[in-house]
Amino acid sequence: MFVPQKRAFPQLVVPQWPIPQPSDTLDSYCDRLAEDLQAHAEGVIGGASFGGIIALHVAERLKPRAVILIGSVRAPAELSRLARGARPLKPLIPLIPVRVLQACCVPIASELAKRFAPRTSGLMRQFRSSEPAVLRWSLARVLDWQSAPAVDCPVRHIHGDRDWVLPMRYTQPDTVVRGGGHLITLTHPSAVNEFIRSAIRETA
Repeated sequence: MFVPQKRAFPQLVVPQWPIPQPSDTLDSYCDRLAEDLQAHAEGVIGGASFGGIIALHVAERLKPRAVILIGSVRAPAELSRLARGARPLKPLIPLIPVRVLQACCVPIASELAKRFAPRTSGLMRQFRSSEPAVLRWSLARVLDWQSAPAVDCPVRHIHGDRDWVLPMRYTQPDTVVRGGGHLITLTHPSAVNEFIRSAIRETA
C-alpha cells in the first residue's frame, strides 16, 4: 500500500502490525505499538484508513511533531452512517470467512491480472497475505470506536473525493484529491507524496 511512498522517502518506516491479543482494546494495542515505535517518537507519524486512526492514538502516547492522515478520519463522528449503523452487528465479526474471501481473490491477485490491473492486483495480494485476526480485530475496533484521542500536535489530512469507504462528506481534509478513491497512496502517489513533503517542511 505504501510502495510509492517508500520509494520517495527512504527514511520511511512502515511497522509490522502486532497480532492483537483476544483481550486487546484500541488503547492496549496502541500502548504496545507506541512502545515499538519509541525510537521514532520525535518524528512525523501517519497512517491510511484505519491506520490513520491508529496513528492518532499512538500520537497521543508518543507526542510526535505531526500526524498525517491519508484517507482516514479524526473522530468517530466522521465515520460513515453505514459504519455507525453497523455497530450492533459487531458480535457477528468472528463469523466473517476471511480465509474463504482471501481464496476468492486468487484470480485477481494472479500474475495475469497484474498485467491489466496492477494496483488492484497488488491490493488483493496484500489482502491475501493479511492475518485474519488483524482484519477482524480492526473491523471490530472501528465499530466500537467511541472517542477521538487528544492530540496536541498538528494533524494534516489528505482525502480522495470519491472515497466510498470513508466518504469525504463526513470529514474535513486539508487537501482533496480529485477523482481519488480510498487507495490514493497507490492511485495518486504524486499528490500524496507532495502532501507528505509539505507536512514535513511545515513541522521541521
